[in-house]
Amino acid sequence: MISLKLYSTLTTEEIQDFYNFLSDIKSEGLPAGHNMWDKEWESKKETLPYILEKTDRFNSANGEYHILYHGSKIVACGGVYISNFSSKIGIGGVRTWVDQKYRHHSLLREYLLPHHKKWCIDNNLSIVLLTFNDYNKNIIEIFKRRRLGEKVDRVLSREPHHLFYKNLIEVEFPVIIQYTKQWVIYEKLDKTFKFDWKTIEWFDE
Repeated sequence: MISLKLYSTLTTEEIQDFYNFLSDIKSEGLPAGHNMWDKEWESKKETLPYILEKTDRFNSANGEYHILYHGSKIVACGGVYISNFSSKIGIGGVRTWVDQKYRHHSLLREYLLPHHKKWCIDNNLSIVLLTFNDYNKNIIEIFKRRRLGEKVDRVLSREPHHLFYKNLIEVEFPVIIQYTKQWVIYEKLDKTFKFDWKTIEWFDE
């Protein structure tokens, strides 16, 4: 059985279990896992535990961070928050990770990302977006083919609760988010809302 918990509601024991999960992520040695954990996280501002414990990025006013369980086992995690460049734009899929054994179970598609979209809707945001670094920018093509988390031989259509059900728009140039070069795809929740992405365009030195 799949269940979802807010990081802010975890017990001390559950937090330690989550930190063990993060430590395992880093041990995989993949670029996306580099800042998920460090044993000296209290002095490492880029790490996920530091952000969760020492910043307000995912507090109740600004966002949420979720832990996904299969029974009592942590199998995925990810967060959503209001961007620092527009109070009407939410960033989903933040610091998201899925356990290796569960990466073909559509956990992002069916659980985390729909919840992030719903949070943005509930908070009257106009856009929900996902960001990608240079090293994983190719994932954008997977979203375009509507095959997020699905096996190659099985393509499922999106339903209203899914992210990118109404539209998938790609920003054609990189932008700067959290001081980092990012590539963006987004869904408009309010078709009348407009944002000038040029205001946060990334320029290589």
